[in-house]
Amino acid sequence: MKNIIKVTLLLLLAGGVASCNLDKYPMGSAIDEEQAFTTVDDAKHFRDGIYYLARQCFSAYTVVPVNIQGEGINATTDYGNNYGFQYTWTFLDNDAVVEQLWTYCYAAIYQINYFIEKGSAIRAGYDDIDETDTEAVNERNELDRYLGEAYLFRAMLYHQLATFYCDDYDPATANEEHNGLILSVKADVNARLERSSLFDTYDRINTDLAEGRRLLTAAGVTEQEYYLSPEIADYLEAKVLLHTDKWTEAAAAAAAIADQHPLITSSTDFINMWKNNSGSEILFQFFASTQEGRSDYGTVFLNDPYQQGLVIVPFYIPTRYMVNQYSNTDIRKKAYVDQRTANIGTGSYSINAVTKYPGNPNLNSTDAVNDLMQNVLVYRSADFHLMAAEAYARINDLANANKYLKNVVTARDAEVEWEDYTSIDAVFSAIKNERLKEMFMEGNRIADLKRWGDGMDRRGQEPQNESIVIANGLDLYVPADDYRFTWPIPQSEKNANPAIKNQTNW
Repeated sequence: MKNIIKVTLLLLLAGGVASCNLDKYPMGSAIDEEQAFTTVDDAKHFRDGIYYLARQCFSAYTVVPVNIQGEGINATTDYGNNYGFQYTWTFLDNDAVVEQLWTYCYAAIYQINYFIEKGSAIRAGYDDIDETDTEAVNERNELDRYLGEAYLFRAMLYHQLATFYCDDYDPATANEEHNGLILSVKADVNARLERSSLFDTYDRINTDLAEGRRLLTAAGVTEQEYYLSPEIADYLEAKVLLHTDKWTEAAAAAAAIADQHPLITSSTDFINMWKNNSGSEILFQFFASTQEGRSDYGTVFLNDPYQQGLVIVPFYIPTRYMVNQYSNTDIRKKAYVDQRTANIGTGSYSINAVTKYPGNPNLNSTDAVNDLMQNVLVYRSADFHLMAAEAYARINDLANANKYLKNVVTARDAEVEWEDYTSIDAVFSAIKNERLKEMFMEGNRIADLKRWGDGMDRRGQEPQNESIVIANGLDLYVPADDYRFTWPIPQSEKNANPAIKNQTNW
């Protein structure tokens, strides 16, 4: 992390000419730090770097490997050990995936801390402006917006880190020392900080979330594609409430979001949402173009080495069990697990492939080749319908648990003859299964299992064809109390930071 942070600092001190595009880094000759960030225009350019780094923390680097840890997926004989340590749960603290997310998030947090320090100093000069001075008022509001985005991003990144590198939140143990994150709110490249408690970690998240919302609201920001807004704070807050066992508040927060964002019922629209990264269910995603911001979600599932668009060589395929979760009238079936011709080993097979990330044609570098790239998606409405159902089940509100579960089930399959579940145990079990089906391959599964106290169980999940998948990991069972549900603090961080020598996860 130390080296990445130093590189980030050098980038931050780069010249004042930044791309007008959303996610490109500032470019130019290095200048003195004290001159690098002194105006509202400087803040605008530095803001682009925040979006750039934050996006990486929610991209395929995160989503794909944590998907591979879960159920419903088999490694083919051609998988080449791609994410093999995640698939077999043999990853260690020097694993590249484990280190990558930590490094990206803390590099982004360092940049945010620097931005908040410099931006706040500029903002102080606008405290006593004449409210009739339109130009000054607009500049103040612009600064409030950028600072609000920075605080909210810091909350999002700390929550992302806590999801992977901390145990599930238990109010009874949350105040224990050193079970949370390293919390830094200053841009000090030489800082070597201890881990906080998990309570303090979520307190930091909530504090930043509230400040981000306040500043964005004060600046008059409304929902805008690709940019943070007060609504994004609402989405994060609902997740934080659910993840900290505040079930009543989580139910209300998630239900309010779900009620505002109904689900897609058309098969065509649903498939297009995943193909084109557009649709009413997408609540927030990062900007992408052929030049910047696109992320490779699809290669491990739809690898096309000859780039002909005819035959794939997948590294992972869904289990027969997973395919059978979707009825033929379920609009998710064609979108998530459609049939393809695959070359595996020396044979050619007709299989069901994971087709959830088919590649956005608008992000292809050439018209002739599918690069299997997507926008980086962070929030979509189906998640909140299921969160509302779960939170209501937790407080024994059977009627509302049924209501929000029904929203998802009947939107996805119009031919389902819905009947309300008659017990909390039954509806909660159905909610868990529906999350597996709806959120399949979206990076939620391990966090869900950890929150529920359930193990990861591939036993009895019959493969589509046993001869084309590896035996290792096929029937893997990882009990709920297994230490590997929480990722280890990376070895590189332990080497660089003596303050956490005795505060590691494993």
